[in-house]
Amino acid sequence: MSDAAAPPQPVGQQAVQQPPPASPPPAAPPPVAWSPWLVRLAVLGLAVVLLVAFATRWDRWLGSAARQTTNDAYLQADITPLSAQVAGVVRDMPVGDFQRVKAGDPVATIVDDDYRARVQQADAALEAADAAIAQLDIQKRTQRALVDQAEANVHGLEAEAWRARLEEARQRSLTEQGVAGTLQALQQAQATSRRAQAALEAGQAQVDQQKAALDGIDVQVRQARATRLQRQADLDLARITLDRTTIRAPADGMVGQRQVRPGQYVGQGSQIVTLVPLPAVWVIANYKETQMTRIRSGLPATVRVDSFPDVTLTGRVAAQSPASGSQFALLPPDNATGNFTKIVQRIPVKIVLDGPHPLQDRLRPGMSVVVTVDTDGEIRENGQEGGS
Repeated sequence: MSDAAAPPQPVGQQAVQQPPPASPPPAAPPPVAWSPWLVRLAVLGLAVVLLVAFATRWDRWLGSAARQTTNDAYLQADITPLSAQVAGVVRDMPVGDFQRVKAGDPVATIVDDDYRARVQQADAALEAADAAIAQLDIQKRTQRALVDQAEANVHGLEAEAWRARLEEARQRSLTEQGVAGTLQALQQAQATSRRAQAALEAGQAQVDQQKAALDGIDVQVRQARATRLQRQADLDLARITLDRTTIRAPADGMVGQRQVRPGQYVGQGSQIVTLVPLPAVWVIANYKETQMTRIRSGLPATVRVDSFPDVTLTGRVAAQSPASGSQFALLPPDNATGNFTKIVQRIPVKIVLDGPHPLQDRLRPGMSVVVTVDTDGEIRENGQEGGS
């Protein structure tokens, strides 16, 4: 019932089974043939697009950056040249080169002998003016007494004239009635009345004369007081000039190299020394105009001084210049003539440092710094130092 088994084959003589033949690989697609003119046009178009983008919007990425950095920045301060306000020989230089001073400290003195003499001369002239006013006051009181005397004399003359008129009237009445009067008595009474009237008029003229003299003294008093004011002004000016023989520091800071020595003659306006009010320094960063897109007053900034590369200072934008630096040049550019080449201008930006900082006493005006303004930072009102 079972199938007959196949006879066994000898060992080593078994048939080797061959694998089925593999199917042939698919044929590769034919290569795409690009036209040489199409490739050239594509390259030319890409070049034109890049050229237009570079020519019109090459600076857009620069102005829109969040952190604007420039190394065209320096420390500055209120450097004040101290000059002589009066001419003379330098007597002493109490300060040395690069010495710290306080406000009001003398930095130089000028020989003041002649200026002291001028003060004494002006003081004497003022005293003379005071004496002249006092003398006029005495004259005024005397003249007022003379006016009073003349007026009293007029009162007496008025009474005498009144009596003489009454006597004249009485003698006229007696003469007309023919009772006791005589023509001689009437004529004598008339003459007496006329003399009394003349004396009264003379007395009144004397009063006017004395009053005029009093008015003249008042004018002299006003003139003397004006002279006194002039003498007082001369004395004040002499004292001011004397005070200017001592040149003092207007603020705390450090002086530079002395430019004069004791015994040297200096004229009015000659520079003596330069004062730097340290540590009050700030940063002037000259940003390109293409970087000013987002810079505003009050934005935070970081400052790295080239002399101290391991220290990073912080500050705020305090203000921007009202014009580019070229507008303040001695010879501003005139682009309305000749050929024109566009040059990127720079706008000075003032950076106020936050204090206190580790370099408080080591910063000097003129040091080079690198400034970075964070245009995404929080704006502080007015960029005030240390404010929030």
